[in-house]
Amino acid sequence: MNKIFNGQRLKEARLYNKLTITELGEKLNVSKQMISKYENGNGEPSFEKSLQLTSILGYPREFFYTLDSFKLKSEGTFFRSRLTATQKSKDPASIALKYSVIVRNFLEQFIEFPVLENRVNYETYEEYNLIAEKMREYLGLGNGPIHDVIEVAELMGFTVISMEYSESKVDAFSSMNSVEDINGGKNDYFVIVTGTGERSSFYRQQFSIAHEMAHWVLHQNINPQELDKDEYKVMEDEANKLASIFLLPQDSFGAELTNKIVDEIETYYNLKRKWNVSMAAMIRRARDLGAINTEQEVKLYKQMHYRKWKNPEPFDLETKVTVPVAFKQSLELLIDEGILKGHEIPMKIAEQYSLYLTPKMLAMICGVEPAMFMDNSQSKIVLKLKDYRDFRSSSN
Repeated sequence: MNKIFNGQRLKEARLYNKLTITELGEKLNVSKQMISKYENGNGEPSFEKSLQLTSILGYPREFFYTLDSFKLKSEGTFFRSRLTATQKSKDPASIALKYSVIVRNFLEQFIEFPVLENRVNYETYEEYNLIAEKMREYLGLGNGPIHDVIEVAELMGFTVISMEYSESKVDAFSSMNSVEDINGGKNDYFVIVTGTGERSSFYRQQFSIAHEMAHWVLHQNINPQELDKDEYKVMEDEANKLASIFLLPQDSFGAELTNKIVDEIETYYNLKRKWNVSMAAMIRRARDLGAINTEQEVKLYKQMHYRKWKNPEPFDLETKVTVPVAFKQSLELLIDEGILKGHEIPMKIAEQYSLYLTPKMLAMICGVEPAMFMDNSQSKIVLKLKDYRDFRSSSN
């Protein structure tokens, strides 16, 4: 029995590669109408064209001839720059997020990840200081600077991945997802994705991750795609406020400002490496704390502009961006303990979820090299040890 071509999978692969129907048609040497027929289930490519699709889109041929054996439900994606981000930049990001949910669900069969529990309760949005305090208390962070927010997020149970995109309009994004497998098992995951593009900065990333964590705390059961522009902006402002308080507590950061010259930019330059937050974010926090007024805030931004300390700020280019480690450590544990071989992992995912992912895609999601998922035992190269005994005897 011949397998049926899955047009929805073709659309997914096309969007992941940021191609329009017309662009894919040109690469495949067919009309855009034919691509539309493929995607809508009204036609299917020939064997030769299907092979071309795998080459053009970077997906294995089996990907286009299977159906999902799982149900994935998303409550919508929080794009930190949704108001300016293009759909072309959001599509591949959302698809990568989907794949990361499946990988996490697969790994949980073997690995005991931290469980994301809603232990932060609040009555009104005005209790931000209390919410941030409870978040820090849950992780034993105290009131000091946070060394690595990605590490904090993974310890809380968030799924965090770093995606290779360089869209200047998308800093980070997140989404609550539910996965139901063929046996009826259901699991929920809040995934946070951060980018590794040219604009990536450790200090900017610190705030971006905290911002997405704040969405989970404040906006559960809200689908951001159902909000209008003004409602979405309010929600973003709320997440920014909680992220700022979480990273820069009043009792510690605020107290430190009382001993500084708060309207001189050198103060924030010197504090940046200690608090691991951008100068711009610290200036905004200083204003919110009442340490500076609006006029002083404007003065500080002008000082940054005059010294060319914006985009990038000082230390941005020389400070290495941190990356998630939970997936990487999980894979290493599975392989080191002999539970699975690297090349078996994409095979097992395909068997359980009917989702065929290439080593390159899995490597991007897990933060490892593609070689981890390849079977090198099939190599035809055979190396032998030289008979060094004759060499050793002649040298004597």
